[in-house]
Amino acid sequence: MKHTNIQILILRLVAGLLFLHMGIQKYNEGWFSSSVHLQTALAGYEQQATGYHKLYMDSVALPHAGVWSRTIPAGEFLLGSSLVLGCLVPVATVAGIFMLINFCAANGSLYSFAFFETPWSALILATLLILLLARAGRWAGIDSLLAKKKSKSIFW
Repeated sequence: MKHTNIQILILRLVAGLLFLHMGIQKYNEGWFSSSVHLQTALAGYEQQATGYHKLYMDSVALPHAGVWSRTIPAGEFLLGSSLVLGCLVPVATVAGIFMLINFCAANGSLYSFAFFETPWSALILATLLILLLARAGRWAGIDSLLAKKKSKSIFW
């Protein structure tokens, strides 16, 4: 195993454990049974919303808070599991990037340079892009086994 492969593996495992932790934490807080946590956060974001942010809040985030309160922890848990196992990593990272964009759309940082004011969103985006482009599941992951059977597939 090359030195770079070990670094990608470590990055994949750390990111996977982070997302697993966030998904499990939200589940334990009761996000599946109640959307109160999400609605509280969205209400705070809506107070400062203008323009596209207000449009997103009024048409996507707030009307469907009940669905999102279940989808967010499930998505974080599935993304984390995929990264830890190295299974369907390209699909999971694209889904993770989509989730991150939606989180940033909801809190308003997507519509300004606020996206870069705190490093977390940019760092997570960069991590997911690196894992996607590096085909991170091929190193000590289930994707490596799948790639042996169908090496031309875009999924691994």
